[in-house]
Amino acid sequence: MVMVARDMLLTPIIQCSRTLDFGPLRRWPQALPALAWRGHLVCAFERQTGLAVNYDNSNQVSSLIELIKGCYPELGLGELARLSENLATLSLTGDTEKELLEPLFQGYGMRWCDRLRSTLARINSCPREFQDFADIKGFSVRDFSALLALPESTEFTSFLRALARLPCSKSEATKILELGAELFLLGNSVSELLPSNESPTVYLYRLEQRRHPRTTLIDQNWKSAVNQWPWPPHVQGQWQRFGDQSGLEIKIRATSPEDLNKKLQNLFAIGDAWSCKM
Repeated sequence: MVMVARDMLLTPIIQCSRTLDFGPLRRWPQALPALAWRGHLVCAFERQTGLAVNYDNSNQVSSLIELIKGCYPELGLGELARLSENLATLSLTGDTEKELLEPLFQGYGMRWCDRLRSTLARINSCPREFQDFADIKGFSVRDFSALLALPESTEFTSFLRALARLPCSKSEATKILELGAELFLLGNSVSELLPSNESPTVYLYRLEQRRHPRTTLIDQNWKSAVNQWPWPPHVQGQWQRFGDQSGLEIKIRATSPEDLNKKLQNLFAIGDAWSCKM
C-alpha cells in the first residue's frame, strides 16, 4: 500500500465517521493503529478512543480501495455486501459503481455485473447470523442462487436463521438452502421446512425425501443393496447422487501395482451383483 506521507494525518477516532462500518468478522488487531480515509474509519470500528491514521488524499478515490484491500485481504460475500452498501452512501463525484464498486470487487477476484449486484442486494436482506454463517462456510456467488428465485419477503427469514444454527458442512448447507427454497416456492410453509432435533444429514435427507419422494426411495434401496455387495478388503463403494444422476462411487486403497490389479479383478464380482440388481 503506497501512500504519500504528507497525506497522512492523525485524527481522534471519536471525530471519525463510522459510515463504512460493515461489521467485519475479524476484529482489527489491537497492536495496529486505526486507519481512516477522508475522516471515515476503515477498520478498528470497535474502538472509541485513541487516534486514527487518516489518509486525506482528495485527488485519488482509488486510494480508498487500496486501503480496504490492504486492511482486508480476504472478505466473505456477506462482508462485501455490507461494505458495498456502505460505500454507495459516500458522497463522491462521478459514478460510484465505476469508481468504487467495480475496482473493489475486481480486487477480490469478481466482476461487477447485474447478477452480482442482485446477489449482494439479496444477501443484505438476509439476517446477519445467516450472512456470517455463509461467510464462515465460504459461500460463493453461485451458492446464493437459490435466494434470487425467492420473492422479496421476510417469510423465509426464519428458515435462514435455523440454517445458520446447524452444525453442517458447506456442501450440506448449500444443498439445504437450495432444497428449502425450492420447497418453499412449491407451496410448503416455512414451519414445515424447519429442522427439528436431528442431525444435518438426517435433516437433509428429510428435505430430499419431501422434494423428490420417489427418487429418494430408489436411492435408499440402492444404498442398502450396495452395502451388501461382496466388496474386497480396502475397497469402499457407495451409492451416490450427482445432481440429476445417481451411481456407484468406488474408492480403492492399493499398496502396489500387483495389489491394485488384484482388487480390480475382484471388482468383477461387484459388476455381476450390479447386473443382477438391474
